[in-house]
Amino acid sequence: MLKKIIYLIITLALLGGAGVLVAIAPYHIYTLTLTEGVNTQFLQMKPTKAVFYDGETIDVKVPERMDDERLYQSVHFGHFEMPIPINHSLFSLIPIIRIEAAGPRLGASFQNSKNSEFFSFMIERPYKFETTSGDQKIFILPIFKNYINRKSSDDVWADIFKKQLSLPSNDGKSFFESLVTLQDVSYYELVYNLYILYNRHFVLPEETTKFSFYPEQNMGIVELPSDSDKMKVERLFIIEKGLIYPILIKTKTNELAAMNFRTKFIREIKYKATSTDSAIPIYARYKQISYNQRLDQQGMIYLYSAWSHDLNNRDFVRVIILFLERGKLNLKYLKPFYEFAYRKFGSTLSSASGYLNETATEALKRKMSEELDKEVNQESVDGKPKFEGQFSTPEEKIQFNLQKAKDNKVNSDDSDKVLSIE
Repeated sequence: MLKKIIYLIITLALLGGAGVLVAIAPYHIYTLTLTEGVNTQFLQMKPTKAVFYDGETIDVKVPERMDDERLYQSVHFGHFEMPIPINHSLFSLIPIIRIEAAGPRLGASFQNSKNSEFFSFMIERPYKFETTSGDQKIFILPIFKNYINRKSSDDVWADIFKKQLSLPSNDGKSFFESLVTLQDVSYYELVYNLYILYNRHFVLPEETTKFSFYPEQNMGIVELPSDSDKMKVERLFIIEKGLIYPILIKTKTNELAAMNFRTKFIREIKYKATSTDSAIPIYARYKQISYNQRLDQQGMIYLYSAWSHDLNNRDFVRVIILFLERGKLNLKYLKPFYEFAYRKFGSTLSSASGYLNETATEALKRKMSEELDKEVNQESVDGKPKFEGQFSTPEEKIQFNLQKAKDNKVNSDDSDKVLSIE
């Protein structure tokens, strides 16, 4: 009888132990998946860097010493409405224009009087937010697929940036306490966690060093490597109707004004739809300021913002350049526009001879236009025009002036040289 009781106890202990092992096996496999990767018919994942495990929710609080609100204005720039300092006493806005195959991308560098950058932003191209199961069969098993599908797209978006995927720590806990803690994470949640981790690889840059979620703006914030320990580099992810609108910001961490600007920028930036008509109210604001203000940074900011909604409009660039050239000490603002205009239009569009540079084609066009205007404005003598040749069609007149411009020996080699405006 005693032997039977001993056998029964041993059997129950073995079954209990086996049950415990079976119960904790998924959690062990889950941890191994994160740290060492897995390769099965249901799930294939490479080892994941620890930085991708855990996100967090943050609160961007208003600092105690904030700049006077009157120094800032809310400006519609590209796809965003953002706070921009207007004639700030500590730093000024220098345009950043990147020319790419898909079109120019715009940004701004905020620099002090010593040309040291405090803060900058660079708009990046939007793209569609799509979660995927890929070839991972575990995510499309009905039992887990239904659980994942019950999560809204907003839930998944937030979890990509804030959810902690590491299992609860066992530090200071007994074995049985650890088991109870693990039971708070269901097998369904384990698979959902893997789904979030899988999709983080499609949203977060590989070089990510930290990431978080700012619920007030429904914004993901990703910290990236920086060349300087005094410069914080972050990418803000703003989502609107299924599209992600990223914007890269850099902040000088040892400058209070820069950190305050970063706080204000993150708290207030938001998506705002753009079209060519968006430039109209901004240009109207520009027309309301004084003439002297139009010639300095304030006028440039309004025109730059207006142009951000109509990037193919050459006239905007021309007007920005002309007005800045009428002001004083504006070369640092003019340089980005000169460089963009030359690469985009073949001319710096300058009215100042010292800064006018253009390709041979643009030089010919300008020469033709000037001579045509001059000849058309001349008074006729005896009913006949005072310019050479008689033309039956406008095309004949253009051809005549083109040949005339060539005869004037416009040197294409000299015209193609890029003007140095350093």
